Amino acid sequence: MKFKNLIQTLETQINIYKEYIEIEKSKTNAVVNSDIIKLDGILSSEEILYMKSQSYEKKRINIMKSLNLENKTLLEVIDFAEGKEKDRLSEILEELSFYIDELKQVNECNKKLVKSRLDIISAITESFKDPEGKSGKNGGKIKYYGKNAKIAEQVERFDSSVIRKRI
Repeated sequence: MKFKNLIQTLETQINIYKEYIEIEKSKTNAVVNSDIIKLDGILSSEEILYMKSQSYEKKRINIMKSLNLENKTLLEVIDFAEGKEKDRLSEILEELSFYIDELKQVNECNKKLVKSRLDIISAITESFKDPEGKSGKNGGKIKYYGKNAKIAEQVERFDSSVIRKRI
């Protein structure tokens, strides 16, 4: 049983990927439902899971070093195994490939959802802005509020070539 520890570690990593997929699916629901509180909790869980996965990855690397197989892929490791261990390592390779692909798909879906939400928010935000300052009440003048109001009104008097950025 030369590869027993490696097999156990890889099986744990498969379970971590399964948890990641569930977290990503929960994240999808939170984004769709605009549930920021749930999303915050999910991100905390994801961070804990990330630290756990890093720990097992270090363990896997150390096991590979102890077997004098560092810098070898799992496919190459399978060639060194025999019997049931070889079969189990082959199954693990298939499972890892499957769960990593599924995780990529769910993650890509989440990216698109978040981008879509951000685009909508940007469009709404832009619709409230008037970059020219020509429309709205006050005859085209922009009203400034707060402690920088007088400074901002003074800045508008200068030519744009003099002032590089707006206060």
